Amino acid sequence: MMMPRFAQRSIILITVILSLILAVMPMSIAVAAWRPEWPLLVTLYWIIALPHRVNIGYAAVVGLAVDILLGSTLGFHAAAYAITAYPAARYYQRIRNFSLSQQALLVALLVLIARVIVYLFEHYLNNAPLMWVYLWPALSSAIFWPWIFLVLRKLRRRFQVQ
Repeated sequence: MMMPRFAQRSIILITVILSLILAVMPMSIAVAAWRPEWPLLVTLYWIIALPHRVNIGYAAVVGLAVDILLGSTLGFHAAAYAITAYPAARYYQRIRNFSLSQQALLVALLVLIARVIVYLFEHYLNNAPLMWVYLWPALSSAIFWPWIFLVLRKLRRRFQVQ
């Protein structure tokens, strides 16, 4: 039996909300430096899995929510998420054919691009110093990508989100 469209959309929204909660969850300073970009990972998964439902505009809205939650200047994460969502939306058919390790490398590159974009905005507008710790989430996001991918795919299939 097929789930109603509202229920399907709510599954996507619930996963994004959970990723936003993980993005602001309190952690020790040493572990927080390695915190993956949960909202970007979840958004990239949904863009690759359902490009007709989740797109670049959706990524920008998620980025805006990240800006609000983290207290950063509005639009920094929104622009970075939209820019990094473009290659995922453009080449989703190719990305689907990659192995999980290849996808993890691509996700690491996309997260790195997003982090650099946000840093450049912060540097030129707020004079933020460059600290290499700021780029570590690209590595941790790549490490967590296979689990994110498998869990979200299981949810998508279980609830027949199309």
